[in-house]
Amino acid sequence: MQRLFYFTALLAGAILCHSCSPARLHYKPLTQRPSQPWEGNSTSWGGYSEKALDTNRTKVTFETFNQPGPEFARYFVNVRAAELALASGTNTFWICDKKNKEWKEKSYFSDYIVPGYWSYREHEIIHCRKHCKKKCRAHIEIIRERFWVPERYVPPHTSVNLLSKAEVIISKQPTGTPLHATHIINDALSNRHGFGKPRLSRYTMHAYKTYMTKTHHR
Repeated sequence: MQRLFYFTALLAGAILCHSCSPARLHYKPLTQRPSQPWEGNSTSWGGYSEKALDTNRTKVTFETFNQPGPEFARYFVNVRAAELALASGTNTFWICDKKNKEWKEKSYFSDYIVPGYWSYREHEIIHCRKHCKKKCRAHIEIIRERFWVPERYVPPHTSVNLLSKAEVIISKQPTGTPLHATHIINDALSNRHGFGKPRLSRYTMHAYKTYMTKTHHR
């Protein structure tokens, strides 16, 4: 029964978020990782995290589980780094180290039975008369039918999952590769890589607009 609730929740989440972009779904703090056994995707898994190494350096990490994948992690770890730079009151920061890791993990599932359940489907019956030129809603009857979905046997199977982790160490001191936070944020908001526009904090947007305004007035 727990498996049924688990897969039902994943399906419901996929339906509700079908129109959402990967950036809106997966650019968020890391609060949960999947536990064995696991398969598929969940918007609850993965995200960014950071850890201060000293007064000048911070390690920023982005993790994904199957989707949206390694390329997404490598890109948005820099977006999070840019947010942290703006939060510290600076536009320029340096990447003094970076690592990208991809690996596969197997999950083994024993056989189980998905219990049968009642479901519903709807269809319309139109009662428009000849003089009615349009299928107006007042003349349409919605019929809701109840039907039984029989139990389903799921045989034992193995799932191979793809995990990825992108990690950068950013510094306030000029060591390594210099980057500008506003350039990274502008690139993300322009959706140049096709991931969609991330939901950034109000403070990030305020700092970004402030820096951009100063640049335009120069």
